[in-house]
Amino acid sequence: MTETTQDSWKHKVPSMLLAQVTAYVLLIAATVIPTPGTTPIIPMIVVALVLAAFIASWPFRGTMLDRVTTVVFGVISLVFVVVPFPSGGIAPQHIAVDGKIPGWYSWALVVGLLLVVLVVFSFGRQMAREHRSHLIRSLSHAVTSGVASIAVAGWCFLPDLGTMISRNTTVGAIAVIVLVILAAALVVASILWVRDSDPDPNASHPWIGIGLLPVMLMGVTIAATTLVIMPLVS
Repeated sequence: MTETTQDSWKHKVPSMLLAQVTAYVLLIAATVIPTPGTTPIIPMIVVALVLAAFIASWPFRGTMLDRVTTVVFGVISLVFVVVPFPSGGIAPQHIAVDGKIPGWYSWALVVGLLLVVLVVFSFGRQMAREHRSHLIRSLSHAVTSGVASIAVAGWCFLPDLGTMISRNTTVGAIAVIVLVILAAALVVASILWVRDSDPDPNASHPWIGIGLLPVMLMGVTIAATTLVIMPLVS
């Protein structure tokens, strides 16, 4: 990208950060809205909206198939937030008091499988192209968007994480500090991304998609933190 193009994108940083902060606020606010039953309906709706906004403001170059693939992986990941994934040999500390397998544990298994499928599919698709121009860029964009769409569903476990944090303030404080540091690092990274981005010229507000990307990636850290601290607060 030329220096002129980079300079023209610098004024998009505030808009990108606004989109990012808005997404964080909505996802966090969704955890305090009471919902009937144990299914995180409100967080799932907000996650779906974030995914839809990301697709609408696509920050990469690519075809419609790239967007469709991203949606498919995102929807599958979101479905398995509430649909148990068959598993066995689970460590006792990761089993709930009622004997059920926690949703975040089951979801983590699905994420591992989806990531493998994503990499294989993305690589195979690029190899099947007749003209493999910009191969590395196309592959990295496909994998990045897919990983983000898979990870964003992890925000659905924020209510569970909040409950665990309230049980042990020391462990909770450490967890929050780590998450804030990671989020801050991604904020800095997103500023660099938006300045160096090279989206499709016909894309609609791609800087919004760049702003949502760190938020979506943070979803997997929410689920991972929930998985890690569960044995410590039980």
